[in-house]
Amino acid sequence: MKWTIVIFALAVFCLVEAKQLSRCQLVRELRKNGFLEDKMRDWVCLVEHESGRRTDIVSEPKCNGSRDYGLFQINDKYWCSNSDTPGKDCNVTCQELLTNDISKAAACAQKIYQRYGFNAWYGWKKHCRRKPLPDISSCKRQIFLR
Repeated sequence: MKWTIVIFALAVFCLVEAKQLSRCQLVRELRKNGFLEDKMRDWVCLVEHESGRRTDIVSEPKCNGSRDYGLFQINDKYWCSNSDTPGKDCNVTCQELLTNDISKAAACAQKIYQRYGFNAWYGWKKHCRRKPLPDISSCKRQIFLR
């Protein structure tokens, strides 16, 4: 009986933590985290094809044993640490890439982009490069004060 309660509580916690953003929510979050407007449609396309705009996605293991995490599907081989201690190139834990606060995932994605461009993501190369990009014209611009 105790285990049933624990499993149910964990399932509810996971459901509460998981978030699927609408397209315009994603655009607002990207803008808030400093993504440039001229690449916004590429970022939206990338996220839609990598994670379906979900913050809690962890990929199946790849052939090298690595996994991709979160909204941007950031790989743990080079970018995030699977321990409780932040590390690797983005100096974050992989679990930090799974939260509804996308600020750490966004900073890491921007670091990856600065080094490799969108070519770092297979989802972008396959579904977005030289293809029609998502329409975000209905997503109103807002000014974010820091």
